[in-house]
Amino acid sequence: MIALNGFARRLSATGTASLAVLLVFFCALAYWQVFRTDLAGDDRNPRVLSAFYDPGRGSILDRDGNILAETLGDGTRQYYDASTAHLVGYLDPRFGSQGVELAFHSVLSGAVPSGWAGAFRAEFDRSRPKGSDVVLTIAPDVQAAAAIALGARSGAVVALDPRNGEVLAMVSVPTYDPGALAIHGDGLFADATSPLLNRATQGLYPPGSTFKTVTAAGILERGIATPETIVTCPGEIVIDGFPISCKNTPQGVGTYPFKSAFTFSVNAIFAQLGVKLGWAGLTDIARRFGFDSQIPFTLETAKSQIHGPDAETTTVLLATTAFGQGELLATPLQMAEIAAVVANGGTLAQPRLTLREQRDGRSLGSLEPAVSRRVISAELASILREFMVSVVQNGQAAGVNLPGVVVGGKTGTAEAGDGTSHAWFIAFAPAEAPRIAVAVVVEHGGQGGSVASPIAGQVIRAALAR
Repeated sequence: MIALNGFARRLSATGTASLAVLLVFFCALAYWQVFRTDLAGDDRNPRVLSAFYDPGRGSILDRDGNILAETLGDGTRQYYDASTAHLVGYLDPRFGSQGVELAFHSVLSGAVPSGWAGAFRAEFDRSRPKGSDVVLTIAPDVQAAAAIALGARSGAVVALDPRNGEVLAMVSVPTYDPGALAIHGDGLFADATSPLLNRATQGLYPPGSTFKTVTAAGILERGIATPETIVTCPGEIVIDGFPISCKNTPQGVGTYPFKSAFTFSVNAIFAQLGVKLGWAGLTDIARRFGFDSQIPFTLETAKSQIHGPDAETTTVLLATTAFGQGELLATPLQMAEIAAVVANGGTLAQPRLTLREQRDGRSLGSLEPAVSRRVISAELASILREFMVSVVQNGQAAGVNLPGVVVGGKTGTAEAGDGTSHAWFIAFAPAEAPRIAVAVVVEHGGQGGSVASPIAGQVIRAALAR
């Protein structure tokens, strides 16, 4: 009996010690896996460093299955298309990551499941996880057309399918080689031309007369004018001592319907009616289109603004904002959304860059949900569509005259503040059932109708040929 009691005591002590060891283990596991999550991204963490040379990392492909980025047998990451550099991004042990490489790192790397169970398995199962491939919405022929048409000129092109928000093309120039970051990274970051900046999503420019689409929406929606309302400009209109001329615009001087003021982009008329719309009306319609907030998107976006945060909201600033200048700043993605809203009957399908996750060619489902919201009524969108078709049909954007295709568009020539102008054009096609909406900006390019519209024409032609 005494021997049995001694055995029981030793068994109890052993059990207690085992529980204590397990408790210490789980406390340590909680500390490193739960409370010290900051170490997951620490560049001294060997798991983080190994991610840059991970042979199991998934590839990034366009919608037709062409490989844009993949990991080679020696663990190096290979990139194949400089025009997609700002989308695909980069993965580098020194400079980190950007683009899809960053946004979907967990998918590409095959992330360890989260929570206690995942952490426990990660401690005991040291096999390297296999990542999934990410398939983008990019249409290679549309992307190539955009890159070729823009050429070496600084600027950006964004092409969307207005029906579902899929990005068919997104080009930013100047571009770079993501695979050469280890060699040229310091120079790229110091380059005054900012080749690493994705101008399509983060470049901010005054939108010029392309913004008249937004102003016209507010004017029409609030009944300040109809398409047939007769307006008059005697040569210039003076607002609080600030003269705004209409002599430099075709059909600017004289009397004509409001629709013609849009077609021929008469600043003075838009200034006059913009003042009637007021700051409240202009701000309301612009914010519904997405201004003053960050566009929800796969990649990082800059916030387009109606005016600066410390601006004095004078009547003169209101007037100049109404025709697309003032302190307005917009990204090309923002302006592509405006064209897409008009094309899609007043509803914005939120832009997205990915189609699906896949492994070994088998789809594992979508990575981004389809989200849409109504911006303006279908009736108003129909009127604006007619307005934009009138721009092209009246010769203001000859670059998008495509045989057998009715195109709607709006030109923009935005003062850059240094004596030059950025060339803008937004468009959609075919007008009766749009399948593409596009925005083009050429930095310091001059006239939007003659410089930016031919670029849009090439992109539209490629999209409609698919």
